Amino acid sequence: MSSHIPLPKDRHNKSKLFVTLSSLSSKKHEYRKVIETHPFNYQLTIIAPKNTDVQKSLRNIGWHYRITLKLSDLIDPAFITNYIKQNTLIALSSNGFIDADDVYAIDGNGKLILSLCKDTYETLGLSGRQAMFPLQRSSRFIVEIDLTAQCMDPTKKYFQRIKSRLDDVLGEPVELDVGYYDKNTGSSLVFDIPGASTQQTALAVRKIPGALVPCISEKFLKANKQSEDWVEQAQELFEWIGLASNGSQAIASNVSDPTVSAYSVPDPNISADLEITTINGLLSPKSILSAVEELIIEARNSKTDFFVCVWGHEDAPISWGNSEHSFLISGENMYAQAYIPQQDRCVTFQACCPWDTFS
Repeated sequence: MSSHIPLPKDRHNKSKLFVTLSSLSSKKHEYRKVIETHPFNYQLTIIAPKNTDVQKSLRNIGWHYRITLKLSDLIDPAFITNYIKQNTLIALSSNGFIDADDVYAIDGNGKLILSLCKDTYETLGLSGRQAMFPLQRSSRFIVEIDLTAQCMDPTKKYFQRIKSRLDDVLGEPVELDVGYYDKNTGSSLVFDIPGASTQQTALAVRKIPGALVPCISEKFLKANKQSEDWVEQAQELFEWIGLASNGSQAIASNVSDPTVSAYSVPDPNISADLEITTINGLLSPKSILSAVEELIIEARNSKTDFFVCVWGHEDAPISWGNSEHSFLISGENMYAQAYIPQQDRCVTFQACCPWDTFS
């Protein structure tokens, strides 16, 4: 059983929150798709009981690179053959704001995305489409180039025109964050391009002894109809995951003074010693999925639950899949998942800002 419900109702001027209930053993693999289709991740937090071997599960998450290149370097045939087609390459311009600047990205599936201001687009002269955001018509445009297409051949006129326009209009070097990953495991690979500087991930572990953890009922996990009570429980669980991911002492059992915190953990709950592990960097979807799959096996054996939070880059041109992403009052695009292996369930929350076409 699966459901995909907006919480609360979608409004164009409000952030959006969606919840999905799915089975871990389902062939649809819905919890996996949420992870695999979200390419631009900068932070992963795992909330698990003490003594869970979280750091072992993170062994595939390594480094990424920062490099200054011309955009035409990204369509070089040797670059496409050696990096785009061999494994998984994700790239995002490091200095651009998605609502104000020209932003460039490669999505991990061989697509070069140019999110351009109106003047740049009109000068570039390549075919694209009007962006959904901002709301002012014809103020921003998207150009997408499939780097794996057969027409990306130096002998073809299509390739020659793209290269010529990139050199003439967007010829200035651009600083990019680049991740090059094994296509199966998501582990970091060597990106052997002159000038690339290695950016190591940052790992931090916080502990909350005696934390109060909400008990997720079987009734909630197998609900066919979403009542007001069900919606309220879902929102409370999402709020708890957010507090826990930040290491908030508001979820600790010894915090009872309302002058310290007005928050109270939903009932029923249990006390547990939690470890909150956070890793920052340009994180590949496959490496996140690899960590989650290992933790599911461990949680089944130990009969425990765990929680995951992943934050996406605010200035990425897409969030999930091909969903166009921009920035209004925030560039939020993140997801949180509660894994309950003993009941074969995953609760997934996907949050995105108003200017995002994901639904």
